Amino acid sequence: MNVEAGEKRKSTVALRGLIFLIVVLLATAVVVAQQLGAGAYVAELGATDPDEARHFVTALMVADHAAAGFPAPGAFAADYGLHAPQALPLARLTLFHVLAGGWLALLTPTTPAALLLPALLAAVLVVCAGWATARAAGVLPAVAVGFVLAALPLLREATLVVGLDLPLALVALLSALAFGRHMRRGTPASAALFAAAGAVSVLMAPAGAAVLLLPPLAALMAGRLDLMRRARVLVPLAALALLALAVALAAGRLPPVVNAEGPAFVWQTLRAVFGTLMLACAAAGLVFTIWEGWRRDEEAVDPAALAPVAALVPAFALAFWLGAGRGVALDATVLLAPVAMLAAFGAMRLLGLLVSGWGTIRELAVALMLLLAAMPGLLQQVRKGAIGMDAAAEAFLAREAVPPVIVVAGDARGAAALGAAMAQRDRAQRDRARRSFVVDQGRLPAATPEALLATLDTLGAAALAVEARETGAAPASRVAQATVAAFPDRFRAIGTFPRADGRGEVVLYAIARRAPAPSDPAPVLRRLTAPSQS
Repeated sequence: MNVEAGEKRKSTVALRGLIFLIVVLLATAVVVAQQLGAGAYVAELGATDPDEARHFVTALMVADHAAAGFPAPGAFAADYGLHAPQALPLARLTLFHVLAGGWLALLTPTTPAALLLPALLAAVLVVCAGWATARAAGVLPAVAVGFVLAALPLLREATLVVGLDLPLALVALLSALAFGRHMRRGTPASAALFAAAGAVSVLMAPAGAAVLLLPPLAALMAGRLDLMRRARVLVPLAALALLALAVALAAGRLPPVVNAEGPAFVWQTLRAVFGTLMLACAAAGLVFTIWEGWRRDEEAVDPAALAPVAALVPAFALAFWLGAGRGVALDATVLLAPVAMLAAFGAMRLLGLLVSGWGTIRELAVALMLLLAAMPGLLQQVRKGAIGMDAAAEAFLAREAVPPVIVVAGDARGAAALGAAMAQRDRAQRDRARRSFVVDQGRLPAATPEALLATLDTLGAAALAVEARETGAAPASRVAQATVAAFPDRFRAIGTFPRADGRGEVVLYAIARRAPAPSDPAPVLRRLTAPSQS
């Protein structure tokens, strides 16, 4: 009998796993379609967020380091950063860069391959949130939660970039669900699962250390303070604290910088994303979670189902208050799934105060409310337009027998986008000796046209990419434009590449040399950029 029960359990687990995988693949297809409609596959990496180019180039560096046979990391990173200055220093590497580097090594360094990773992560996040909501609020609200998350403009924006926000949102949710499982079971295996999920969260992003607050906050919300006296909670928590401290010391992120505007900014972002009604339902869900936890009603849903998820909200609010975020809307990505899940739970409990029974009717009503609340976001257009740097990089590399140095004059996004585009193409080339040097003019000691021209000659630069925008040129662009105007005989326009929104362009100039270019630009570049790096 026990053998038959074990076989039945295994078949049930296998069936659930297969269903989960199928739903994730379907959700991935939906996210890919959204990316395609937003123009993400033809836009540069870094076109909307300079950090995207940094994360992508760093992932390429990890992949190239593995392909080179794991040479000395310090020297390899220094050389890589000289060619692609977007690469992050070794102290700021996270687990995401290792994951993305392996992903690009398996596939290709193309933009579609890179964006397939956030599409898959978003799909897993949506399905996990819906799957977990079914336990607390029912199947129909759980399905609606998945649709709501997929329709949110902020989550769709997160799928258009290669960054830390979406991976952190997923691993934070998985850490909360793992601790909820441990609250229910209390076994060594469930404790080890939470420790593993928490370690991944800590290593994934700087704000991931907020998972250290999950056990005490969840125990407080669920009325299970006795958990904080158990070795199976305290030992993993102590190990995670040591890991977080080691990561913070290695990255030089101590002491924390208090940012009082962080939580307020995230709150304003969530209000703009969800609207007042859903946030009110989420607040009700938080209240009911605490109420049912302390009330210990046997007929109520197990408070461990949502208490750890609810604990994510104050945990990351504190992390943002300590300056863990970047101060941008995407910081709130980590809270999208918890808020949506709490909204479904709160709406179910509020309806339960009005009517008793009619479980299916209540689930239908909540699902309808959630879907209607998601409609405005679904109708909001999310775009990622090209800014012309990808075409400029292709035009530069199409020229044969020219020095490998290209200087870019633009804002932070323009310089990052060109660096990522060049890194993509350089890695695709078989001849490694043709690796290019991408130099951000803003890092050069060139405040006047004469100084810039002298610096270009010293570097032996072959081309200058100048970004012009209707909203106003960056200081580096203004100096570059003045240099071209002052010395027209030294610059020849190769091509003009307009932005997708029609509000600017990138002009690529070939530079006529008066002296031979240095055989190795690396020492010259190190000397010229040394003041900016000090």
